[in-house]
Amino acid sequence: MIINDFSKLERLLDPYKIYNLFHFAPITGFSIDSRAIKKGDAFIALKGKHSDGHDFIKDAIKNGASCIIAEREFGFKCKVPVFLIDDAYVTLAKVCRYIREKKNPVVYAISGSVGKTTTKEMLSYLLEKDFKVLKNYKTENNILGVAKTIFSLNDEKVLILELGTNHPGEISNLANIAYPDTGIITFVKPVHLEGLKSLQGVFKEKTDLLKVNSRIKAVLNRDDAYLRKVNFCKNIYWFGKNKKCDLYAKLLKSDINESVFLIQDKFKLRLSSGFPGFIYNALSAILAASFMKMPIQELVGRFNDFKDFPAQRMEMKKIGNLFFMNDAYNSNPYAFCEALRMVKKFPSKKIAVVADMLELGPKSEDYHRKLAQPVIHAGFDYVLTFGKYSAYLKADLKKLGYRNAHHFLSHEDIADFIGKHADSGSLIFLKGSRGMQLEKVLDAFPKAKA
Repeated sequence: MIINDFSKLERLLDPYKIYNLFHFAPITGFSIDSRAIKKGDAFIALKGKHSDGHDFIKDAIKNGASCIIAEREFGFKCKVPVFLIDDAYVTLAKVCRYIREKKNPVVYAISGSVGKTTTKEMLSYLLEKDFKVLKNYKTENNILGVAKTIFSLNDEKVLILELGTNHPGEISNLANIAYPDTGIITFVKPVHLEGLKSLQGVFKEKTDLLKVNSRIKAVLNRDDAYLRKVNFCKNIYWFGKNKKCDLYAKLLKSDINESVFLIQDKFKLRLSSGFPGFIYNALSAILAASFMKMPIQELVGRFNDFKDFPAQRMEMKKIGNLFFMNDAYNSNPYAFCEALRMVKKFPSKKIAVVADMLELGPKSEDYHRKLAQPVIHAGFDYVLTFGKYSAYLKADLKKLGYRNAHHFLSHEDIADFIGKHADSGSLIFLKGSRGMQLEKVLDAFPKAKA
């Protein structure tokens, strides 16, 4: 995409001041990272929590930026045009929407309390054999990640955007940028309550995804009580386990290696994971992919070869003679209890490592205490807690008569305990929010064992 008309760029940016017009050259792209500038890119200087893009303007010019877009003067002379704007984030959103409209791919936007990244990866997998597909890198799902993705859009036919949020209005802003043709919402569950306040707040925030485009195809989970309330979309397509859904599944069998389902009472689907909960991601991906005129039977068949489940989502790893189930990318009460349903299947000795579920707001203590009964029913030989709020879980386990709960202050101490108390073939279940960094237990374990 090239902008070689100065007046067009001025209309897009709406600056309050412009200078160095004599040096104007065609804009071949946009960037918010001075290190990733390609010759001809316009650099948008954003002020973030930890760094300020205005401090890197000189680097951007050195690396080939043909234009600078900034909120303020930056104190040195340069030989590229400078556009001063009031709000760099508003400008960023306008530029992204402009690129999205000019390139005009088929846009899928995915939101939900759990399973966004897995759904994104599955949908991409189903479509990329027949279409050029662009998607967010890993979990870069905020305004910066969405912008980086759109800036890299070339001739792809399909754009898949995972949209994240932790405060009101974020999904609405991202949806206005993406202007999705299809919106997928996986679940509405108690996550990010610190910013979204309540489940009703989560529901409103997530469903704002569907309010930008009146012709959007909404792909929704009918098994989610909140999503069943959505009635303002003209085109709703339901997935779930009920035969009333547009796409439904019945579990045939599940073991530690795979989960097998029957889709539409006709087609067998195999997921190479012992966690049957991934069926919701698969159903939403299949249903959404079918909008590209692809047969359901063919899409179901493709899942037999899908292996790319995102890291730290029910990820199995063997270290020495122990099995680790790492589900510590993120955590919330719903996801925790769903994971326990799989863990209960393991007949071997089991140890749970439970770290805090973050961003649950004023009810954080209560949510952690309520995990005590499900944890006991899962049959763990030991429960090792880590973090401020998980200490409440340990306290309630003790109240209920569970004696083998222990609280720790470091990942290394947890690894040391496991090394001393786990039997050969034991399962170690790791669950906690990303900020608790439970992967450090895995890093420390070989040292602790040695």
